[in-house]
Formats: sequence, C-alpha cells, structure tokens
Amino acid sequence: MSKNIDDIIPPERRSIRKVSMSRVTRRKRPMIMETDSEKDIYLQSKPPRSRRSYSGFGIWIISFVSILLLIFGFSFLFSGAKLVITPKQRTVLVDAQFNAYKNPGVNELGYEIMTVEKEGFKEVNASGVKFVEEKASGVIVVYNDYSSSSQRLIKNTRFKTPEGLIYRINESITVPGQKKDGTEVIPGSIEVTVYADEVGESYNIGLTDFSIPGFEGDPRFESFYARSKTPMVGGFSGEKKMVSESDESRTRIEIQEELKIQLMKDIFTQKPEGFEIYEDSIFVTFTSLQEESNDNKVSLGEKATLYGVLFDKSKFAQFIARNTVAGFEEEVVEIVDTSSLSFLINDKESAKPWEKDSFSFNLKGNAHIVWSFKSEQLKEDLSGKAKGALQTVLTGYPSVDEAQIVLRPFWRQTFPVDIKDIKIITIIEK
Repeated sequence: MSKNIDDIIPPERRSIRKVSMSRVTRRKRPMIMETDSEKDIYLQSKPPRSRRSYSGFGIWIISFVSILLLIFGFSFLFSGAKLVITPKQRTVLVDAQFNAYKNPGVNELGYEIMTVEKEGFKEVNASGVKFVEEKASGVIVVYNDYSSSSQRLIKNTRFKTPEGLIYRINESITVPGQKKDGTEVIPGSIEVTVYADEVGESYNIGLTDFSIPGFEGDPRFESFYARSKTPMVGGFSGEKKMVSESDESRTRIEIQEELKIQLMKDIFTQKPEGFEIYEDSIFVTFTSLQEESNDNKVSLGEKATLYGVLFDKSKFAQFIARNTVAGFEEEVVEIVDTSSLSFLINDKESAKPWEKDSFSFNLKGNAHIVWSFKSEQLKEDLSGKAKGALQTVLTGYPSVDEAQIVLRPFWRQTFPVDIKDIKIITIIEK
C-alpha cells in the first residue's frame, strides 16, 4: 500500500543549528580594536586584573604618604635652634693681700655688712644675792647727711635724747658720707652700740632720736644725728640674785655656742642673692643678759649679734680679674666656684669691719674666671636671621670664644623668629 508522502517523517537528524545552547560553554569574544595588530587584539583579550590587587597597592601608597606627612609634621613640632656657647674663661692663681672698703673708690673692692641677732636664756640655781649696778645699752644708727665725706667719731662721743639722757659709744667709728641714687641724696649711715652715761633703770627707754652735743654751734649739728634701732635695756641698780662664777661661766659658754650655730645657719640662708660671704668674714659678738626667775633661780641670757661681710659677686670677680688677668678690660665676669679660694681676714680680733671703714684680707687659690654675655640679647640678635649670619653677630660678643649651632628640622637654614625657640647652652670648662 502506497503511503502518503505526508505520513512519511524522515528520521530526525542532529544539526549544529539545533544543538542546545545550554550545552555549549560560552566564550566572550575578543573585542577587536580597529587595527590589524595581533598584539592589540591580544592585549584587549587579557582578563582584567582583580580589584584585590589594585586595592593592596593603594594601601601601600597611602601608608607611605602618611608616614612622610607624619615625619614632616613632627619635624615642625620640634623645630628650633640650639646654640652651644663656650665663653671666654681663664683659670688664674691668686695669692695676695687685698684691702676692702665700706665706701670704695675707683677700682677698689667694696663690701656691705649684714647683721643678724638672736637671744638665748637658761635657768641656773641661785647661790646668793649681790648688789649690782648696770648701765642700759642698745643699738642706734648714726647718719651723715652733711657731705659725701666720711666723718670719724671718737670713743665716748655723746648722743643725747630729747629728754636729755646721754649715751656714749665705747669705741671710735667712721660714719660714711652721702651717696647719690639718681637725683636722690642718701645719707651715709652706720650702726653702733651705745651705753648709758649712768647706771639705773631710768635709762631703759624705747625707740627715740638722738643729737650729737659735740657738734653744737657747728654746721654739722643739724646734719649729723642718730635714731634707735633697738630699745635701751639692761639698766639696773640694786640687789640681784647671783650664781657661782663657775656655773655662770659654763652656762654662758653653752648659750653662746648654741646661738652661734643658729646664727651661722641663718646668715647663709638669709644672704641676699648675688652676694658672696666667706666663713672667715663672719663676726659674732655677745652681750650678757640676766633676768630673775622664781623658785630661787636666775635666768642667764646672751644676746648674740652676727656681722657678716658681703661682697657683690660680680664686683668681686672683676676685682680679682683686674689684679690677675693681663689686659683685662673691665668686662662683666664671674668666678665659677669661690669655695676654691681661701679667704682669711688679717688681725681679725681688731678688724671690726662693721665699725671701721676698711679691713685687709689674704686670698689664695685657683680662681676660674668666666666672661659673661647677654644670652637674651644674643637670641634677639639672631632671631629670623640666616644660619650664616651667626659669625657676624658674634663679632659683637667678644666674651664668646666658640659657638656651635644645631637647627631643627635639619633642612632649616634660618633661626626661629620667636626667641623662645632658641635655646642657649653654656659650656664651662673644668
């Protein structure tokens, strides 16, 4: 039986056109640039770099830049200039006798007196009663408002109160002349102890003024005068409890030793800044005091007065340099360690520089003298200037022997404008 052609279905053939796309691995076609170069086609065909690679490289770049910025920032944070200065200095041997004056002349060494007082008492058993006559005493300040010349007052010179009481000095003194402080004229003055002309309690008085009867009828009478520094005390006439000589001597020595130790501490702690004091330039005097106590006891006392000779450190150093350094030109200098010098007053028992106007002393040892320079002025002169200007600026500082400079940051070539950023270190040779 013949078959209708429509019923005949040819077996299905596999064709490439009917292959399912799900089975075929798709490949991205290369993007072909408008060029015949195979190299260009190849480069465009390379797979792109991963984002991870690019991000790692960027972190390294950012870290490097951050470190540079940090270093740059710190360099400015700690910026400034350090100047190491070695001033002119000399070590000289001193071994000579010198004089010091209360009112020094040109090129003479001057001194000042510092006074410290202290009292101490101890009770001792009384051994009996005795009749006592004692004169009152106290400290006055004598003034010379007459002229610039000093005035000598001899032993037993009288000082009279407005009430007519007379007190005397028991040693001669020299009252310094007037001084000028700008347009102001300052009277010369000196402290001295005076003693009542008579015994008795009537001379125990408070603070007052004094005239000098010996100048009456003289132009100096109005310009020489005195004023109390302490009350007048100690005047007595009558019976007092007494102690044995041995007990009194022993007790007074004990009080004096204790007072001296206390005063030596005081003089060095109270010494004005900028002044020098040597141990041998310290004098201590004592005045005996006595007070009655109850229960058959006597209170023995001592009043200690310390006089310390003070030297202005700068003037003292200049004086030593003037007498030991050849060609010294009166520059400002200092002695680094004055303890290396041995200072001894000649004839100390009779020297009494608080009453007299001069004394002599021996000085021996090695003095290391250093020339001074104005560090703040040097900073001002260098402020904002180029590094190379240092040597030119230093020509105005002959007391500087050598200078080394460190500028921060290292590439800086000028000094800071703010002088607070300029640090000066001074080198003292030993």
